Amino acid sequence: MPVRNARKSNLTAAGKFSDITVIIVNPNSCSGLTGKNWDSLYSSIKQVLGENLKVVLSKKPGDGTTIARKYLKRGVKRLVAIGGDGTLNEVANGFFEEPAGIFGKMGDRHNSEGRANGPIPTNDDDPSLTLTPINPDAVMAVVPCGTRNVLAKSLGLPQGVVECCQVFSAGKPTKTDVIVTSVTDPKDGSLSPPRVVLNAAEIGLGAEIIDRSKKVRKAVKSRLLSTVAGIIATVPTYQSNVCEISIVGGKDGSSKSRRKNTIHTIMTMAVISNGKFLGGGFLAAPKANMADGFLDIVVLKESSSLTVLDELVNMKEGNYQNDDKILYTQAKKVSIKSKERDVTVTVDGEPIGILPAKFEILHNGLNIKM
Repeated sequence: MPVRNARKSNLTAAGKFSDITVIIVNPNSCSGLTGKNWDSLYSSIKQVLGENLKVVLSKKPGDGTTIARKYLKRGVKRLVAIGGDGTLNEVANGFFEEPAGIFGKMGDRHNSEGRANGPIPTNDDDPSLTLTPINPDAVMAVVPCGTRNVLAKSLGLPQGVVECCQVFSAGKPTKTDVIVTSVTDPKDGSLSPPRVVLNAAEIGLGAEIIDRSKKVRKAVKSRLLSTVAGIIATVPTYQSNVCEISIVGGKDGSSKSRRKNTIHTIMTMAVISNGKFLGGGFLAAPKANMADGFLDIVVLKESSSLTVLDELVNMKEGNYQNDDKILYTQAKKVSIKSKERDVTVTVDGEPIGILPAKFEILHNGLNIKM
């Protein structure tokens, strides 16, 4: 009897929550303007989405994932994420069950003292970076309210909060690919549990600029000034280093493309992309389609501080023709490891670890209403 009562209670709760739309808001997004103007924003949102809403404010990093997971497990089917790209990434991760434990150890990376840690598994029969959806039919609304809003640009969504809510209200759920990644913890060399990337991961130079810019922004609130400071502090002294890039499942469909193709190259930066754009309006992956089942892989090979700005201009314009310093390909999986030193990895604009790292495409992994 106690078991029956418990089940009845759970069903009642699930039915109750299935009818509401949960709005997860980062009040600190857009340099705090989201929280400051929230009453006005919420009044406009209710006019579009109706009254059957529950608003939950995030308070610290990671809250978006925890909140989303909590309400999806209670039966909620519609989540609206309002914030910058980092907040949107957190909420998307909450659509999946929390991975159990640490995925493993990744080695053959040289730490800051130059010691190697052992081999990295990159064979085709490696365990996949699996994630389990909490409710495959649940739908996410992407409502950009940050300072860059790169994901919205890649998805072709409007930049305004109310306009995106109108899209959510009138649109249809669309199956969208996501990237699943696992990176290395710089503290102990362990491989992190799998997590979702919505738009893109940046590795090397671009990631270092983002990392340093965020550190500067703790003291200087201006994104423009902090970004300029990050570029000035990074570009002149950044050292390219030898990396091993293992690619599996090329887009041409040939039997050869389904085997692992390993490249050794001196790498300045790399982008593993699901969407076309990066911050600053970079058309980094012009062939990207967020529903085609492929990663877009862009590798900027060795570039000196004198030539890297020219190459970045080419990346900004997506102009890779006749540029032998840029590798652009599409595939199902890619693993990258550094042979010389620690290399920073960011996902959707947030630093999360270092190389070695693995990336796989999860085809149709998320429902986004647009």
